[in-house]
Amino acid sequence: MVRTSKSQRFFRLALFSALFSLLLVVLAAWGRINEAGLGCPEWPGCYGRLFAPLTAQDLNEARSYFPRTPGEEEKLLKETLHRFFSGALGLLVIRLTVLGWQLKKHVRRQQVLIPALVFVLVFTQIILGILTVRLQHKPLISMLHLSAGLSTLGLLWWVVLREHRFWRPVTTVSAAVQSRLRPRALIGLLLVIGQVALGGWMSVNFAALACPDFPVCQGTFRPPMNFIDGFALWRDIGIDYEGVMLNLEASTAIHMAHRVGAFVVLLYVGWLALHTMRVGSRDHLCRFGLLVLLLLLAQVTLGIVNVLAHLPLVVAVAHHAVAALLMLSLVTLNHALRPRP
Repeated sequence: MVRTSKSQRFFRLALFSALFSLLLVVLAAWGRINEAGLGCPEWPGCYGRLFAPLTAQDLNEARSYFPRTPGEEEKLLKETLHRFFSGALGLLVIRLTVLGWQLKKHVRRQQVLIPALVFVLVFTQIILGILTVRLQHKPLISMLHLSAGLSTLGLLWWVVLREHRFWRPVTTVSAAVQSRLRPRALIGLLLVIGQVALGGWMSVNFAALACPDFPVCQGTFRPPMNFIDGFALWRDIGIDYEGVMLNLEASTAIHMAHRVGAFVVLLYVGWLALHTMRVGSRDHLCRFGLLVLLLLLAQVTLGIVNVLAHLPLVVAVAHHAVAALLMLSLVTLNHALRPRP
């Protein structure tokens, strides 16, 4: 009875941690689009305080301490909010890891390695967050920070799925259908992860507005592009703190790479979703294919609206959120095709 109670607690904690991680990913996107990622130019404090300075006197003191990076109240609040949420996720993951090891003494198949990996990822993410502040938003560090956050979300969702409380793997599918779909679903997941990485690189380099029109870019299908500068790993952000701007050709190269990746993902993942719905219509697999298809279409639509409406905040944040959900839907599909014994 005690073991059952602890197992239920482990599942609820894993589910809450996954949802909290998704919220943190959306909050990070919101702050990044608002250019609040460096709202606090130091760590762990913010202008010498635990929380953001809010009063006029505190803001004036902050400006005198950091004359090159004057504090803006709205950005300060967003950055400190993100920091406190990150700390809360770290505490949740610590509790999840400890609970998993406690259950391992009684339940042989209890998950402990994946929660331990999430624990390592969360604290790696904290270190990368510190480096982001100290190195003034280097794109490579910011990209690794974003990747660690999405990896944490994906692994936590995998923990939830492996607990077999809902969306269990479909065991009625024939072995032949499973063997054909497994590599195809894995390729779809890897393509989406690669596309999310391209989107993250575009975001941290502030290249989303390099192409203000669609389907063409700057009035042509082949605008001037500089891939060498666009994908140089170690350099400053799009507009750094010395006023140096990433040239338009480099930003265009990043943006166009993301568009081409989106087209490839649309073709392959769209086909995968339709194929899954067709071959799995009798085995309850069609619901997973339908979920992937709906999220894929929503993501493409939001991307086009982002370009045509010149990156409105709500649509841009929704684009990030649906990208994370699309990745989770493909994790779910891969889980459904790999039933545990």
